[in-house]
Amino acid sequence: MKILITGGKSSIALKLSRAVEGNELLMADYGEMPLIKSKLYSFVGLGDLNGEVIAHNLLTTCLDQNISLLLPLYKFEIIALAKAKVLFEEFAVRLLLPTITDDFLTNGISRQNWMVFDRGETIFYTLADQELMAKGKMLYWSGAYYFDPETKVLEPMVI
Repeated sequence: MKILITGGKSSIALKLSRAVEGNELLMADYGEMPLIKSKLYSFVGLGDLNGEVIAHNLLTTCLDQNISLLLPLYKFEIIALAKAKVLFEEFAVRLLLPTITDDFLTNGISRQNWMVFDRGETIFYTLADQELMAKGKMLYWSGAYYFDPETKVLEPMVI
């Protein structure tokens, strides 16, 4: 599977690269990109940031690069892609989008533990929390989340 993670120059994206080992991974970001090559991933540029065409730019990149799974990390991308989800599905590009709520990004929980979900399936975790995994399956979660194992509070991993 070919996967694209946005925010590719960030430490969060590099952390998430562990979650998709064994797949072809592209790390994408806006502006200038590093010329470093790795056995684990390659970098791809998304050009200059233009808030008017976020979803279009990401879809074009996914189609040009033959991407089948997109994990966006910027909050503005998540909001734009939530509105364009059907379009991506028509082109067979699966989006790992966290649920957007009124308290999106306001929990302020620890960044130590995290999980990645794909349509309810837990595909990676730093700490096995069976209760949250079961809840994610029941609610059909997608996206990457930090979580607090004591309070069971989740917060989307975003930049």
